[in-house]
Amino acid sequence: MQSPVDERWYSDLQKLNGDELLRMYNMIKDGRYEFARDAWYVPIGGDHRCPIMVAKGFRSPETLAKMAEFQDTAKVLEAEYRHFIDAWDFGYITIRDIERAVLKILEERNIEVAEQK
Repeated sequence: MQSPVDERWYSDLQKLNGDELLRMYNMIKDGRYEFARDAWYVPIGGDHRCPIMVAKGFRSPETLAKMAEFQDTAKVLEAEYRHFIDAWDFGYITIRDIERAVLKILEERNIEVAEQK
């Protein structure tokens, strides 16, 4: 991976606050959740959320009313985090790239990540 600092997706990731970054990081480290690609508007068949939706704390919709709300939220987030989402959806970045970038941002913000063993 090239240094993420020069990447536009990295700039989008920097928009997340510490809690959001930690939420994303914990999902990555847990290893039991697979982030979805291209699942922004119709997350059919289970829990399909991209890293940004997870970071923001959104859950997959369970009703049609929540589906409409999810889609509206997705449109807003897609516009705000366009570079990150494109890099993720098109496979330009990996989970490992995201993990390293999140750790770098947290370190720059003097937020310590306690690793559980």
